[in-house]
Amino acid sequence: MKNAIFLLSFATSSLVSFNLLAEQTFAQSPLQEQAQLQEKSFSEAELAQMLAPIALYPDSLLTHVLIASTYPIEIVEAHRWLIKNDELNVEQATESVKNFAWDASVKALVPFKRILSRLSEDLTWTQQLGDAFLQDESRLLESIQVLRKQAEIAGNLEKMDNMDVSYEDSNIVIEPIEKEIVYVPYYDTRMVYGTWHSVSYPPVYWRPHHSVYVSRYNPFYFHSGVHISFNYFFSAFHWHNRHVVVVNSHHAKHRYYEQRPRRLIVNGGYAKRWAHKPEHRKGVAYRTKHTSSKYHNKQVNVSESSHKKHQVVQNKIQRNSHKTHRIANQNKNKKSQHINKKLSQKVTKPVTKRYASIDKFKKDTSQKVYRANTSVKKVSSKKVAVKTNKKRAHKESSKSHTTATRKTKQSSNYKQKQRSTSTKRSHSKTTKTKNR
Repeated sequence: MKNAIFLLSFATSSLVSFNLLAEQTFAQSPLQEQAQLQEKSFSEAELAQMLAPIALYPDSLLTHVLIASTYPIEIVEAHRWLIKNDELNVEQATESVKNFAWDASVKALVPFKRILSRLSEDLTWTQQLGDAFLQDESRLLESIQVLRKQAEIAGNLEKMDNMDVSYEDSNIVIEPIEKEIVYVPYYDTRMVYGTWHSVSYPPVYWRPHHSVYVSRYNPFYFHSGVHISFNYFFSAFHWHNRHVVVVNSHHAKHRYYEQRPRRLIVNGGYAKRWAHKPEHRKGVAYRTKHTSSKYHNKQVNVSESSHKKHQVVQNKIQRNSHKTHRIANQNKNKKSQHINKKLSQKVTKPVTKRYASIDKFKKDTSQKVYRANTSVKKVSSKKVAVKTNKKRAHKESSKSHTTATRKTKQSSNYKQKQRSTSTKRSHSKTTKTKNR
């Protein structure tokens, strides 16, 4: 009995302790997740550090950079494609990329070769920017506004010549003056924002590729403007709600969409909030478990489908190129055949006697062959002899006639000469008598 009571008490105590431990772990797990999120989330100083070189870009270009940073592999692919097709101009590059399986934001950055090279060369910065944008979109947009206000306090925001700086409530909006031309500003991040607050996190500084001069009086250098199509304006910032808005293609009216792109995108009634597409991520790991679990269910067999689509597009492009080569070769062959026919039709004159004799021999042989091949009527020998005698008599008569005519002509000419000589003599005698 004592042993049974002891075993029952031990079992009840172990069950109670196990339940208490389970409740403690269940209560601690969300707290631990929040702590992990706080550890992996970027601080305000880190956000300002990574956003410093792009915070003063025009809003349309900045939205494309932020969205494309969530797809780093496609950025690398686009940059490599641009290097291979360096001979294409901006219009040709945008037209050829139109059917590729990349995200629309990556395609929109193809005309901006310098920005694509920055994003592709500094992949750690690009991936951190995309992770920060996916983790907390509103915080990232808030830090952009903080940096713009710092540039305004420093007095440098007024010196943006090719940009239209406007204000909506307490938000600063930067847009290009000409809607079809986008100028990319270069500026020194260590100078344009005035005094930098956090010493441990200095701003990211991009050295210019070429000799570019900026100073306190001229803090911005604008590269040559990039002419873009109306398809470029498909995203914008909704500053009041602190998120990015994308045009819904089913309800968009491109006529009005070209005139005032940002305001119509935000307030036009046909825009929707941007949503991340994990199929364009192509297997790149997310920074936190929270974001990976958020997009994990959408990532099943998506990379394979995108890869297949990309291969289909590349095969179409190769077929079109092969067709163009075939057509060009056919045209060349036709031209060469036409020229050869013309040359063969032309009759060249013989240069020397040797070639002339060869040509005559060829003509004679061809005539002989023709005569041999033609059918000849059989005629009796008597008829042939009569014909030959007639021909000879005709020839002899014609010869005698010609000789007679010649003799008559000669006699008439001789008489005329004698008459002329006699007249000359008489004329000379008369002149002599007159002179005497």
